[in-house]
Amino acid sequence: MNDHRSIRLKKYFVFGSKFYSDSLNMVFVLYAFLLPFSKAFPLFTAPYVILFLWLMEGGLSQKTAKLKSAKVIYSLLLFFMFTVLSLLWTNDIYEGIQSLKYYFAITVVIIVFFTSVQKHFLKPILYAFLFSMFISEMISYGIYFEWWSINGKTSANPTPFMHHTIYSVFLVVTIFLLLIQLKDKSIPFKLKVFEFLFLLSSSTNLFINGGRTGQLALIFGTVSFVVIYYKKKMYLLYAAVFLTVLFFSAYRVSPNFHQRADQALTDVVKIQEGNLQNSWGWRIMMKIVSYHIIEEHLLIGVGVGDVLDEYRHALKREELKKYDATKILQHLHDQFLQVTVETGFTGLAFFLLFLFYVFRSALNIRDPLIRAALFSILVVFIFSFFTDVPLKNFTGGLFAFIVGYLLNYTASEKTALPTEKMRQ
Repeated sequence: MNDHRSIRLKKYFVFGSKFYSDSLNMVFVLYAFLLPFSKAFPLFTAPYVILFLWLMEGGLSQKTAKLKSAKVIYSLLLFFMFTVLSLLWTNDIYEGIQSLKYYFAITVVIIVFFTSVQKHFLKPILYAFLFSMFISEMISYGIYFEWWSINGKTSANPTPFMHHTIYSVFLVVTIFLLLIQLKDKSIPFKLKVFEFLFLLSSSTNLFINGGRTGQLALIFGTVSFVVIYYKKKMYLLYAAVFLTVLFFSAYRVSPNFHQRADQALTDVVKIQEGNLQNSWGWRIMMKIVSYHIIEEHLLIGVGVGDVLDEYRHALKREELKKYDATKILQHLHDQFLQVTVETGFTGLAFFLLFLFYVFRSALNIRDPLIRAALFSILVVFIFSFFTDVPLKNFTGGLFAFIVGYLLNYTASEKTALPTEKMRQ
């Protein structure tokens, strides 16, 4: 009897068994659920578990063929491999490897999501993320109304698990994903009512937090959505009126948004007067210093591990000493700038090529609503790339999740029968 059980267990765990495929898909459900709560699991634990299960799942020849057919994956691998190659001209190897962990995690999640997540798991994965965001929002509201305190956060900054800039991007992504849900005819009416209230809650939560990146990204995302989905100029006018009312109402009602908006206007005035000692002014200073570094390392950059060392070294130059206050920062607050300093215009070209193919994949989606929503989410990410380095924080996991989901959905549409419902 024991021998029989042992044989059955061996068959269960043998290379290529269904156990690994099912486990892989379940890990992605867990991955999506933990995105708003943990940076460690999506970026430092899950990618290695996912890669192991992907290899044990088997079917490597079919997976390789699928990867070879996707130019977006080629460009992603080119960017990742060139960044790895930059270790050859990096002095700080340790720091380089730490940075590569983020790029590795993103690459693995996108590739495995694209090749191996089963079609019927797309909805559970999406629901897992939305449910976790609902929980996160309820916790945020509890902090805002001073019902409880988590991680020392207060009503002035009610983002319990991540920086308010990052959280604001999560909220805008949630808003556009909920738009997809509200149009899904397969969802029961009662659930749609709940999701509509959830949409209102997410929009409100965006403005009681201090994340100006997400608030501004909502504008660009909404305009993109209207252009892609409605394709009529008249709806742009409606969108402008809606956004004006939304932001004006938020300014009148939310003390946090009111204070942050006033601060932004004050910062702009100071910048115009030549005073860069403020949040946006510091970003300008970092760009100026970074441009000096890029001029000397145009083609291949300084290497993935030497960005901060080169930056602080550049601040010693006479003409850049006035920007010395920025030496305490941990990154360049601009993803495109970060990539260019790390790997030069070669690395930036690979990165932009990857983004180009991702956007093209979004536009190839047949379902007009999903096409518009996912395209708008990509626009939100692009905007956040100009204000932060999202691929090296919580947002990196979210970016990998969205891109992987998009590529998988696009592939599933191509293989679907013509009579099949397009909305998964």
